[in-house]
Amino acid sequence: MSGYSASEGSSALESAKIGNVDLRLYALPALAKGFSVFFFVLLPVFYAQKYIASLEVGYVGALSIAMLVCGALIVTKWLHKLATKLLLQVSAWLGLLSVGLLYLGVASHSLPLFILAYSLSGLVVGLSMSGVNVLIAHATQKDNRFADLARVSMVSDVMRIAFPGLVVLALYVGGITAALSLIAFAALLFIGITSTLPDQSPSVSAAPAIRLRYNRLFRSMLNLEFLDSFASSQLFVFLPILFLTKGYSIQNSLILQTAIFAGYLSGRWLIGRLAKKTSGIGAVVIAELGMIISISLLLVIDNLVLLYICTLVLGIFARGTSPVIRALVFDSLPNEQIKKGSALHVVAGDTGSALGQLSFGLLLAWLGAVAPFVASAAIAGLIILLGLRLHNPRATWRILGRS
Repeated sequence: MSGYSASEGSSALESAKIGNVDLRLYALPALAKGFSVFFFVLLPVFYAQKYIASLEVGYVGALSIAMLVCGALIVTKWLHKLATKLLLQVSAWLGLLSVGLLYLGVASHSLPLFILAYSLSGLVVGLSMSGVNVLIAHATQKDNRFADLARVSMVSDVMRIAFPGLVVLALYVGGITAALSLIAFAALLFIGITSTLPDQSPSVSAAPAIRLRYNRLFRSMLNLEFLDSFASSQLFVFLPILFLTKGYSIQNSLILQTAIFAGYLSGRWLIGRLAKKTSGIGAVVIAELGMIISISLLLVIDNLVLLYICTLVLGIFARGTSPVIRALVFDSLPNEQIKKGSALHVVAGDTGSALGQLSFGLLLAWLGAVAPFVASAAIAGLIILLGLRLHNPRATWRILGRS
């Protein structure tokens, strides 16, 4: 498969690369995911300044996540034949519109405008990430994507950590207006970058492709993505509560929580390298095993230093699998189905994250702080079983439905 390349005469931004990937493909996912970060960081600010009530914080945020999934489903159902550049440009302009609606909501203290703005922001992320994933898939080589996708994920992680700080700085300097101006600038930057993308579509194989519903390997990879997101993507929310039950202050608990984010960042690289040296499925199995061990140690250890180390290691194993599984999803798809398949990948991941947070929250309320982590470890065990089945050649042929 040929790599992604810009047309002749492109600017330095268009031709610059990190590894095998165009620099723009590092910026686009960071901006797309960062867009939702900007909006969610502002929710408690709007609550504190009495623009919205506490109950509205919950359902406005939940609606945004639901619309993200809807955006990906829209791509799967109707927009998968739309040119990727056009899909991203439409997403970018809708993002700018959502900022405008949010500004009007602030100016008029209008809850319906807040709801509309946050719904539209979720839709934008669902549409744009489906398109960005297509570009990244075509920019990387089949069976050799692990390192490139790990680097893209690491850049996105760094930016997602930086964006809340930028919002806080903007709020300090100029209040809500400055923060909204910052988000509008991010949307304009997204528009500018998408305008530099080449118009040509990747070549499509003349051979008829297996329909997605009959592509059992792809469906198995979606199951991996769903279970992995369910088990690990929201654990950071519950870590401070676990540390509080061990007798640590809320300040120390939040400091301990930062270790998992450092683990996320380093885990992208480490598990990606492991996948490149072994295999994607093998790396996922090893990571899930490491996650079970890390959780087990977290539950029995009370020493502060050891807790920090275990939290860091948990972060490495918990989300280091994300770019590897995304590469496996792309590898299971023919070229002409990547847009539709990448949208389903977004649906599987975000649905798993949302259900994970809901389920772990209920377990916390019913059974206490330890229960979410026990459940996470149990799901990691299921992923190991699925991974071992896929890793076995005979089992893989059976999943593909071939004799």
